[in-house]
Parts: sequence; C-alpha cells; structure tokens
Amino acid sequence: MYFENIPVFSELNLFSILFRIALALILGGALGIEREQKQHPAGFRTYVIVCLGATLACITNLYMCERLGGTDPARIPAQVISGIGFLGAGTILVTRNNHVRGLTTAAGLWCCATIGIAVGSGFYCGAVLCTVMIIFSLRILSRVDKRLMRFNKYISIYAEYQDSSFIKNLIEYCNLHNYELHNLEIYPTHEQRSGFATFYVRVQNPIMRQTVLTDIRGLSNSLIIEEIR
Repeated sequence: MYFENIPVFSELNLFSILFRIALALILGGALGIEREQKQHPAGFRTYVIVCLGATLACITNLYMCERLGGTDPARIPAQVISGIGFLGAGTILVTRNNHVRGLTTAAGLWCCATIGIAVGSGFYCGAVLCTVMIIFSLRILSRVDKRLMRFNKYISIYAEYQDSSFIKNLIEYCNLHNYELHNLEIYPTHEQRSGFATFYVRVQNPIMRQTVLTDIRGLSNSLIIEEIR
C-alpha cells in the first residue's frame, strides 16, 4: 500500500496516530450508516465507537512492543479486550416492543477499556485523541444520526390493538398504498383477540413517515402506535 511505505504514516508518531484514529472514525461510520439503513440495532455511533476502540488497541500494541522489546505485552490487554465484552453485554436490553437499548453504552464501555490500556502503557497521545473522538461521536454525531433517519424509507413500528382485525386492516392499508410490510411479528394476549405487534413499513418517500404513522393510528381497533427509534 502507498501509505505504509511513507515513514510518517508507517512509524508511530503523532501524525500517524491521528491519521489512523480519524480513518477508523470514517470507516466505522461508513459501516454504521450501511447497517442503519437496513434496520440493524447496532448502527452509526455503535460502529464508530467499536472501530475507534479496536484501532487504539492495535496502536497501543505496537507502542508497547517498541518500548518493551521482545516481551509479550499484548497478552494481558488481549484478555481485557475479550473480557470487557461480558460487561458490555450486561448493559444491552430488549424492551417489550423489541427495541434494543444499551448498544452504544456497551460499545463505549469496551472502548473505554482500550483507553485504559493505552494510558496504563504510557500511550497518552492515543488515549487522549481517542477520548476526544468518542466524545465527538456521542455529542455531535448523534445529530447526524437523527438527520439520517429523515432519509430512511423503513419505519419501525410498535402497535397495540384491541382486536385482531387490526392486522387485516393494516395489511389492506399497506397494499392499497403500495407500502411494503416486513417482519410482522404478532404477540396475542390472554384474550386472544387483543395483543401487540412489531413490524417495518417501507415507503417510497421518506417524507411520508409521519403521514403513515398518522394513518395507522387511524385504523380501526388500534390502541397505541409508536415508532421504534
């Protein structure tokens, strides 16, 4: 590769560290946007933070090897990186309406572990730069994440209904307006006829998002209609 043959990029210096972390932000964000458009729970910010953490772990590994010579300084950090996944998994919750919460928190915990490894090894520059990037991701990129939702043609919806005929009305409504209905999951209650459901509606124009929600709320036998964000 071209950049690897240039000393300022291949050597461990302030410029190469900043370049790698910034590139991780761009590549992780690109993956996150792609996942976000396909309604995967781990989206834009989650991918950015995980990519930043993995990059910092690799840079820290190189730094420790340069400073400590032929030793194996990556053995303990490797255990920390794998072990922090169990702690992060404990913060992930799935709500009643199939809304996944805690992914960004779990990614932040994992990335925070890599920052601790970097600081502990004396790699202060990388730790500070990555911390700044994570704060930037959580504070600024969240606005970008919300703006991306305006261009999303998929509407994730949670619905509660008092009679199962609501499902029939929903299907007829989508067919009438040429909307695509995806991943319809129905959860009946003890009364059998009432219950709740989760589904995606794909519209041709993202501007129609609010109109579609309003129309579905107006269907007979609907109780609660909410968009899952």
